[in-house]
Amino acid sequence: MIAAVLEKLSEPLEFHELIVPDLNYGQVLVELKYSGICGRQIQEIFGFKGEDKFLPHLLGHEGSGIIKKIGPGVSKCNIGDHVVLHWRESRGIQAEFPKYKSKTKKHMVIGGGLVTTFNSEAVISENRLTVIPKDASFKTAALLGCALTTALGLVNNEANIKIGQSVIIIGAGSVGQSLVKACSMVSAHPIISVDIDDSKLNFSKELGAVYSININKENYTEQIKKILGSKGADVIIDTVGNTKIINESYFLCAEEGKLILVGQPRYNEDLTFKNISRGFKGINIFDSLGGKTNPDKDIFRYLKLEESKKYNFEKLVSDIFKINDINKAIELVKNNKIKSKALIKF
Repeated sequence: MIAAVLEKLSEPLEFHELIVPDLNYGQVLVELKYSGICGRQIQEIFGFKGEDKFLPHLLGHEGSGIIKKIGPGVSKCNIGDHVVLHWRESRGIQAEFPKYKSKTKKHMVIGGGLVTTFNSEAVISENRLTVIPKDASFKTAALLGCALTTALGLVNNEANIKIGQSVIIIGAGSVGQSLVKACSMVSAHPIISVDIDDSKLNFSKELGAVYSININKENYTEQIKKILGSKGADVIIDTVGNTKIINESYFLCAEEGKLILVGQPRYNEDLTFKNISRGFKGINIFDSLGGKTNPDKDIFRYLKLEESKKYNFEKLVSDIFKINDINKAIELVKNNKIKSKALIKF
């Protein structure tokens, strides 16, 4: 198996040929077809979470593939099943973390996780995969590991957005774009997309945003006040993790509004709300728990959206790379150069 391995923080991933270990209790071997590149991996690579005590290790938490082997105790899947690999816990055994031996660098042991997807094959914990119909697209199924399930779950389970509520979405990456579409589907109005890239903002309008604001070109707080008036926004969702913008967003919330945090600041940054007395309007601030997604139930519901053509998941995929180009893809995602979602195809 070929894997892109994080050996040192803030450095390119190294390619290794790994030996697949024997499966232990609750483990499943999956042949990867597609993997998503999520902002969480970018943060992990560049040290947003601080010191990494587990280097070297594998990465990735959203993907799709085919089951090749099943270990002792596994009961929810069979060899040959098509699956979504996801970071949210589902039914099944939570297995121990696998360890791989490298053929490329002898004597190096490389850690895995409950799920990893930057590798052509992966030992996965049973409770981090969900079986899907064999006629489902591997390409779009990979989105159901994180980007889509986070967005759809956030709108349904966490934000509980009502018809006609105003929504601001900070950041037009893959989760931000997915949120725009999800908010459009529940008839939120108006939907305002905020980003630094015009092409991404234009794409947000294709997905249902009524207004788009380039934060580098306009005073976005003043523009939002012109659109929404003194009332403010019913729901603001931050997908970026910029503490200054989060602070400003609080004061753009309507009475009893919601400020939902998806993006994570760096581990050494503090989030401080200045002049908080201007608030006190019953505003609810909370961080998203992956949309509170239940993969075993929700993934099947979301697949129906694609089957019925109510939501064209494939439209969210803007770039596809081979595993050998993963470092190029990571740099493009990091520098905000991907219009929507970047996938790795194996």
